[in-house]
Amino acid sequence: MSMADADRLRDFEELFLGQIEAKARGLTGRSGVADRVYFEPTREGPDAVRAELGRLRVYDRDAMDRVAGTRSIEMRFQRKLLGLIPRTVSLVRVRTLMPIEAMIRGEEPKPATRADVLVALAHYELIPTRLRPTGVILASPTGFTEEAQNLVESTNHLSLVLIGGRADGGWDINKPKRLKGTKWEKLFELETQPERLKRLLYHLDQAGVEVDSRGLSVSELSQRLGLERAETERLVRQACNVRPRLMTVSHNGETHLARSPLAEEGDSMSWWSRIRKLLGFKPTVAERVRDLSAQRVRIEQQRVEYDSKIDRLEADERGALEQGAAAKSTAEKKQVAGRLMRLRRELQRHRAQAQLLTRQIDVIGTHIHHLTLKEQGRRLELPTSEELTREAAEAEQIMTEISANAELAGSIEVTGETLGMADEEAAIFAEFDEIAEGAPAAKKQAEARDAAPPEQIIERAGEAISGRSAENPPRTDDRSRARPEAS
Repeated sequence: MSMADADRLRDFEELFLGQIEAKARGLTGRSGVADRVYFEPTREGPDAVRAELGRLRVYDRDAMDRVAGTRSIEMRFQRKLLGLIPRTVSLVRVRTLMPIEAMIRGEEPKPATRADVLVALAHYELIPTRLRPTGVILASPTGFTEEAQNLVESTNHLSLVLIGGRADGGWDINKPKRLKGTKWEKLFELETQPERLKRLLYHLDQAGVEVDSRGLSVSELSQRLGLERAETERLVRQACNVRPRLMTVSHNGETHLARSPLAEEGDSMSWWSRIRKLLGFKPTVAERVRDLSAQRVRIEQQRVEYDSKIDRLEADERGALEQGAAAKSTAEKKQVAGRLMRLRRELQRHRAQAQLLTRQIDVIGTHIHHLTLKEQGRRLELPTSEELTREAAEAEQIMTEISANAELAGSIEVTGETLGMADEEAAIFAEFDEIAEGAPAAKKQAEARDAAPPEQIIERAGEAISGRSAENPPRTDDRSRARPEAS
């Protein structure tokens, strides 16, 4: 696991605990479950991380700071009896289960297992009875396995809630059925309506090809979002209001969300559009495209149904062939052969129907494409050929004038240089050239002198000394004469 993944896990922990605390404060007040809530950090988070690091033989002092999962809190909800005596309504412990081993070894994290949840719950069994929590909320950024989720309904002595993070930024919440319809449900509404709408639009963008062709059913969207069907239907209506190209199509009692390639010009559903539709006026191009898109979605859904039927018939055909090959008696083979003939006739009919639907989809898609191109070309105001020619001539004239002005400015440019300054500058340049030419010659002479043999160097030195002696003879004055030796 990289440092970026470790930072993401820490961000998950901070976000989860922050939202839980905010939702807990929202449960207080006259209409809430308590008058006040107190938050207190607990030790089970750091102790669990320290024990896991010890099991992995990680004794680095900074390891506790690098990994996530060291934070855990206790939420004490209190209400005053008769406005005077505080009484604890509920005691809730909250912590996160982090993949410590994967974080240390750099492996891909996996969902929290049933054993991880049981180990976390066993810690609360050691607490005295009067201090034991009535509810436990465990969160995992990688989610929980199905076996772990089944523990939600099997813990009777406390309310267990498992909250897992989703790849699209949402939350998978598993809570016991006894909490449904109570005020405690608001504690687990960690996602606002705009955030859920943003997730829906994200999934629509990811499945753009399906949305533009066959559409996505509300049931499929509900499964992708991890939300209930009623909540998904509300989000679909909001998405249609936010993006005018989106529309709903009903087919066989199922609502599908599709997208038209052309949106209405201006307001998608103005009063004038409603009046025109009620009076039976000729539909606009955008309305025709929407109707054709809805028709294509219905045909696409029929094609999907026929494809599934063809798959089942082909599977039955393969089974009949294997059964006929394994048959021992002629009567059994004849029975299998009759069933195989019926299957193949039915399969041929379904394939012909699927081919017809495919051709209808192609025709409607081509018509939608042409209408869209025509309407988009009409809406876009492009300049005419006369305007293009006129603007090009004006631009060419301006460029010609600018070029002429630039040439004139270069020819009449005034400088501060006089004739005498120019001559002096030329003389200095000539002096620079002489020095530059003499430097290589002197360098070559020095290199030749250094490369000469020792005998030649001594001979040249002797010639130089004798030459200097001839030019400067020794002095013969009285002071330089030798004195006679004493007798």
